[in-house]
Amino acid sequence: MTDVARPIRPLPELLEALRAHGLRQGTDPGPMVAADPLPTGWPSLDAALRSGGWPRGALALLDAPTGGGATSLALGSLAACQADGGLVAWLDPFGRFDPATAARLGVELEWLLVVRPADPAEAVELAGWLARSRLIDLLVLDLADAPPPRGLNRLADLLLRAGGTGLLLAGSAGREAAGRVAGIRVALARSAWLAVGEDLVGQRVSATVTRHRWALAGGQAELDLWFGEGRRIDPLLRTAAVPREIQPAVAQQPALRVISA
Repeated sequence: MTDVARPIRPLPELLEALRAHGLRQGTDPGPMVAADPLPTGWPSLDAALRSGGWPRGALALLDAPTGGGATSLALGSLAACQADGGLVAWLDPFGRFDPATAARLGVELEWLLVVRPADPAEAVELAGWLARSRLIDLLVLDLADAPPPRGLNRLADLLLRAGGTGLLLAGSAGREAAGRVAGIRVALARSAWLAVGEDLVGQRVSATVTRHRWALAGGQAELDLWFGEGRRIDPLLRTAAVPREIQPAVAQQPALRVISA
């Protein structure tokens, strides 16, 4: 798990613990291909996908430049999947996963499996192992800016057969190649910054479904993606942005401002 102070446990043992947790929440670890799609975390994106969310068995590429919101979207989808009773994992060969940000955006760290492979090739291999286990509903594979390793096609096939869903984060070096493998491709483009007072708290992103193997592509959605503090920043801003001399009775919380990108 993400708590490094805990003793290291074998991956099968961790998966069995996750399985027991999922069964307590009513999750069936059996075949899931015909099951309902997984929520993305944004109803507007669920609608734009025209499949009601991320389809079971899909490998989806979140196509965005650095800082363009792909990681925030992936974390929001993990949180939504957990809230729906699902089990999730993050494969992190480059050590980019930030548990503090994930927790602020709603991810339950206690029930998130974080795997840190030695390199992208091992990450793909372990993602395939998780897919075959049929215990993980949604996994995120963060390839950073590395070229897609061999075996990505096989991972897509494994997910399709087992019914798990994968979200792929890829940089400019491998985005096109990864996009050819992924059954779904969602392009993200920043349209505005979101601010409260003088502080930037997020970005507004236009999401376009440019490829969809199981539904009609072309759907669009506008997403508000929050930075690490997310919506939970509001109580802090209320006290930080209001001068002390103003009485609480007349103090007002700063309004959200939309600034053109």
